[in-house]
Amino acid sequence: MSERSVRNWNKGPLPSEKKDRRRKSTRPDPFAGVWAEEVEPMLEADVDRILAAPTVLEWLDERHPGRFNATHLRTLQRRMRDWRALNGPEREVYFEQKHPPGREAQMDFTHCDSLKVTIGGEPFAHMVFEFILSHSGWRYAQICFSETFMALRSGLQGALWELGAAPEVVRSDNLSAATHKLKDGKGRDFNERYKEILDHYGLKATRTNSYSAHENGVAEQGHRRLKDSIAQALVLRGSADFESVEQYAKFVRSIVDRRNRLIRGEVG
Repeated sequence: MSERSVRNWNKGPLPSEKKDRRRKSTRPDPFAGVWAEEVEPMLEADVDRILAAPTVLEWLDERHPGRFNATHLRTLQRRMRDWRALNGPEREVYFEQKHPPGREAQMDFTHCDSLKVTIGGEPFAHMVFEFILSHSGWRYAQICFSETFMALRSGLQGALWELGAAPEVVRSDNLSAATHKLKDGKGRDFNERYKEILDHYGLKATRTNSYSAHENGVAEQGHRRLKDSIAQALVLRGSADFESVEQYAKFVRSIVDRRNRLIRGEVG
């Protein structure tokens, strides 16, 4: 040790006595007044850990219009993760991909029997068609009963009309409603009827390779998230039984609308 160091240390303080003065955050808590009063009781009641942050944020937005938006989602996810780390096992983590605004939408059908929805007490076997913008996550969902060309056309047109615009590309897997097997047995190609819809709206189309669902990841994740949201909303509703298909369709529509409202100006 040098003489200079000894002299400096004698003047104090010693290195071990120096305190790490870290800056404290001055950002106001966006969940002040609602976390302990409204969110924590909801999480405590959710013993199966079904509720996820997007659904809770939508619920808060309904109760406090204009106070919350999509920018609060990550903060809420961290708060819920930390709370569950102390009070039980945490849920899954999502890793979002990045896509250029306005370029692509993905679409697909998904079976919804796992939701155990009933109409007038009778099991309701159904599917949902989804159209999702890859950049923003804006979505359109429509109840259907099979993966037919009519269901595909109705869903795609409904999505474009509601969006009021069209992306550059629509992507899907090898939907039987949109593709057919080539005579030489070398893969599949788009049906003429589907090509006519694409031409009418000025759309390009891409599709995944066979047995490669991950290549349509936005739609696959979208299905899981929508069904999770419906399952959570059914928990909050207290029943999975509806008086009519129309009532259930309105219920699903309200869930989709809440998600889209949180996106607000980020559509693309």
